[in-house]
Amino acid sequence: MIDLSITIVNYNTKDLLKQCIESIYKNTKEISFEIIVVDNASSDGSVEMLKKEFPKVKVIANKENLFFTRAHNQALRIAKGRYLMILNSDTIILESTFDKMVKFMDDHPEVGACGPKLLNPDYSLQRSSDRLPTFLYGLFEVLLLNTVWKNNPVKLHRIYSGWDRNSIKEVDSVGGSCMMVRKEVAEKVGLLDENFLAYWEEIDWCRRILYAGYKIYYLADVQIIHYWQVAMNKLGKEKKEKIFYDSMLYYYKKHFGIFPYLILWIILNFYTKPILKIVRMVKSII
Repeated sequence: MIDLSITIVNYNTKDLLKQCIESIYKNTKEISFEIIVVDNASSDGSVEMLKKEFPKVKVIANKENLFFTRAHNQALRIAKGRYLMILNSDTIILESTFDKMVKFMDDHPEVGACGPKLLNPDYSLQRSSDRLPTFLYGLFEVLLLNTVWKNNPVKLHRIYSGWDRNSIKEVDSVGGSCMMVRKEVAEKVGLLDENFLAYWEEIDWCRRILYAGYKIYYLADVQIIHYWQVAMNKLGKEKKEKIFYDSMLYYYKKHFGIFPYLILWIILNFYTKPILKIVRMVKSII
């Protein structure tokens, strides 16, 4: 069995995808791995590029955009590695990142999943790894308080305020842009929940891993560069907002029940969406 299966979902990010795969081959030397790319009906020549430049990469070419979770699950179902990695195409892997992550998991069998430190393209810190969201956090999110009052105590609690992300830490969740999961853990808790098109799916996966009795770790000594939502930005802001809030509501319905879900649904549809619509109209006039 190979050490690591790396699954990448691509949607019209050909140049970034090429850069990402090149960085994997360049900086992963001590483990065996496979790369599986699921292309969501890209129109930029991504599939042709993969076949020409990376013949060893397994390619699943979808005829339509299946979005993040369904596409990743396509690859995860055929993955042969001891560890499973979901990775964004808009990332660059730095030296020995995956080698060190596999070694950490080998040395710590109680850990079900881990994630690296994320960096912006200018090498500044990109925050990742949080506590699981509470109902109050969801309430603040739909009321837009997390947007207009960025340092509110509910948000600060969730993001481990005061932690500089420069130390290894046991956390509740790691980012879905680069997340390694032990294969037997994925077999136990299931793959990504396909009711999430995108967003919140990694939080749900981490929650299930935690509730199955495993630990999750943020690894400060391994790093990747993440360009942040390049593929999702191609959908447009309104589509992104809809996917985000649909996923959020589903998360709270799944884990908190129908009553909290209904509260958030009412606020979202009768307060949040009208406010966002007004903001967009004002911006278009300005």
